Amino acid sequence: MDTEMSGILAEYDSVGAAIAGIKRLRAMGHDDLEVFSPIPYEALEQAMGIVSSPIRRWALIGGITGFVTAFALTSLTALAYPLITQGKPIVSLPAYFIIMFELTILFTGLFGFAGVLFHTHKTRRRISGAYRESFSVDRYGVFVPGKSDSVIVEGVMLDTGAVSVEKEVSA
Repeated sequence: MDTEMSGILAEYDSVGAAIAGIKRLRAMGHDDLEVFSPIPYEALEQAMGIVSSPIRRWALIGGITGFVTAFALTSLTALAYPLITQGKPIVSLPAYFIIMFELTILFTGLFGFAGVLFHTHKTRRRISGAYRESFSVDRYGVFVPGKSDSVIVEGVMLDTGAVSVEKEVSA
C-alpha cells in the first residue's frame, strides 16, 4: 500500500544539470531520490548509484532453469522408455541439444518478462504525484521525499540549475 509522502520537486531543462543535482543530493545523504526522464540515460543511472539491471539475474536464472529442465525432461524420458538403437547410448546429448536450446531461450524470455513486471511495479495503478507531463517531453525531474532540511535541499537544486522548485509536493 502506497502512503502519501511530501517532498521537494525540482525541474531541470538539461540532463547535465539534473545529474549535477543528483550527485550533490546523494553526497548530502539523500539516497531515496525519485528521478523522471523523457528517455533513459546511463549517466542518470550512474548518478543514482544504479550499477546494473536486476533483470539480468532473472534472465540468467531462467536460462539455467530452462537448460536443466530440458536435460531432465529428455534424459528421464529416455531412461523411462529406453529405445536401444544400434548399440547407441540411451542418454545421448547431441540428440537433446535442440530441445535444451529451445527451452533455455523460452525460460530466459519468460523469466526476463516476469522480472520486468516485478521490478517496474506494473501492479501499481497510479502514477507518482510528483510526476509532471513535461518529464515525458523535454524536462528532467528530481523528487526528494521528506521535509528535513528543505531549505538546504532547495538551495542545492537551484544552485545546480533547476528551472523550478516546488515544495510540499505529494508523491
